Amino acid sequence: MAEERSLRTYRANCHCATYVYEVNLPENIKNGLKFNSSYYSKIDGIYQCTQSSDDIKFVKGDPATLSSYNFGAARHQFCPNCGTHLFRVDSKTYVNIRAIQNIRVRDLDTKSIDDPEPTTWTPPKFTGSEPPAKIEDAKIYTGGCHCGAITLALKSKPIDSTYEASLLECDCSICTRNAYLWIYPSKSQVIITGASNFGYYSFGRGIWKKSFCRTCGVPIHNHIDDYTPEQIAELPEDNREWAVDHLDWSPINLRVLDGVDLDELPVRRIEGSKFGKVPYINP
Repeated sequence: MAEERSLRTYRANCHCATYVYEVNLPENIKNGLKFNSSYYSKIDGIYQCTQSSDDIKFVKGDPATLSSYNFGAARHQFCPNCGTHLFRVDSKTYVNIRAIQNIRVRDLDTKSIDDPEPTTWTPPKFTGSEPPAKIEDAKIYTGGCHCGAITLALKSKPIDSTYEASLLECDCSICTRNAYLWIYPSKSQVIITGASNFGYYSFGRGIWKKSFCRTCGVPIHNHIDDYTPEQIAELPEDNREWAVDHLDWSPINLRVLDGVDLDELPVRRIEGSKFGKVPYINP
């Protein structure tokens, strides 16, 4: 007879707090599951399996209104407003630990398991124009979301162990939940197709708009509008300098790029949770 796990009740939520729920999981979570598949390479969810769907109780939001993306044998559920991935559902229900409050995801041990997927899936092909930036010894990287609605091209110095500019993993509330790994090209280095399928989510200063595919939920980039001088003048005073300094940026989530070995990159971990303008308060 299998030994019963000692459970406790955790609270979890998408970042925008449209969905808040409680879930019964083992005490002192120290590890999680990672699924090996093309989809999970883009969203980097870390999961715990519930004993029963009854272990999940929503205290805010209707789970029937979550966005769903079906791939392989699983249904992947995410918030349609902020893009936070909450559940994987196949014959069992898995909870994304990234959405659970007060768990330091960086400290978790993970176990990888194979996730069979349709052999017909191939990375969506980028069909847009070449980014106009002039960069010596540049390479063009392509990628996009998983369903193919959004594709992009990035012109950059080689993105490998020799890359010298910033590559960051931030532990702030949104970067933890949506598993971003950031690279910081200028707008002229990036061309995106299918932008009409973006969902945008903004908080804090309201300058950055974090994008995700509304169909498959893959987080893509950090968008800043092309503010005119008049629009910048209308911003709150403490936001004007920030907007001017970042106006030409187009940060990209490295996980969406095809053919980049993330494990060899000199990614720097930062504690963005400590210097946000407005502290995030868990609902």
